[in-house]
Amino acid sequence: MSAAAINHQTDDFAAADGARLFWQSWSPEGEPAAVLAVVHGYGEHGGRYAFLVDAMASRGYAVVTFDLRGHGHSPGPRGHIRRFNDYVADTGAFLARVGRTFPGRPVLLLGHSMGGLIAAAFAEQGGEATRKIAGLVLSSPFVGVRLPVPAIQVKAARLLSRIVPTLRMTNPLRNEQLSHDPVVVAAAGADPLNHRVTTVRWAAEVLGAQRSVLSAAGSLRLPLLLLYADDDPIADPRTSEELFAGAGSADKTKVCYAGYYHEVFNEVGRAAVFDDLAAWLETRVAAART
Repeated sequence: MSAAAINHQTDDFAAADGARLFWQSWSPEGEPAAVLAVVHGYGEHGGRYAFLVDAMASRGYAVVTFDLRGHGHSPGPRGHIRRFNDYVADTGAFLARVGRTFPGRPVLLLGHSMGGLIAAAFAEQGGEATRKIAGLVLSSPFVGVRLPVPAIQVKAARLLSRIVPTLRMTNPLRNEQLSHDPVVVAAAGADPLNHRVTTVRWAAEVLGAQRSVLSAAGSLRLPLLLLYADDDPIADPRTSEELFAGAGSADKTKVCYAGYYHEVFNEVGRAAVFDDLAAWLETRVAAART
């Protein structure tokens, strides 16, 4: 599908605390088959999913993203969060906006990296909002850390989070760990909307959320697709497998990409990922319409 055939819109919506969060949507011509509601990862923003948009819009799907608070075009201090559940609540507000914008269309929640952790936490909460979702896609979910973070730094973050929550800490993440595609790596480094700021409160909240999401995996009931990489240097693939094994979903599928890095949608072998995603979506969207 040509770029001219995709309808791109931007706007904002209100979070529960009144913050105005930036969002954008890409829709194919006519009525979309379904909507992919995307929650992006740490330090990036919703505008980094161009490959996903091109692949899915050409197959008849709308893609909608929003910038998490403290990220991209949305307000808030970079790399900081008061509590992890603020991300989860913002995702609920985002999905409500998606439902109003695309009434009657099946909506599938897709979370990448930290967005995967957020999406999993949201799905585990259950309730009416979750029942409106036709499926959950987790891409390299950040439910475990593979980055080399010293244990003393983790302990310090948990302690200092209660004393000086906005204190910054060292971040070992490098753009070269995202993808083997040099164009993707260069673009990530040049993107002014990306950041690598990390506060001790953010670290403590994310680490706590990882434990909670893994322990509550049995509460996850949505149709589930896990896409992950065995050579991911950022998110530990073993904890992704642990989450998948513990998930209470009767319908769950996992695909591991050998030799890929963290951003499977931005890898040199991304065409295979999009084919797998499209095949899974086709079946779940059909089921949602029956």
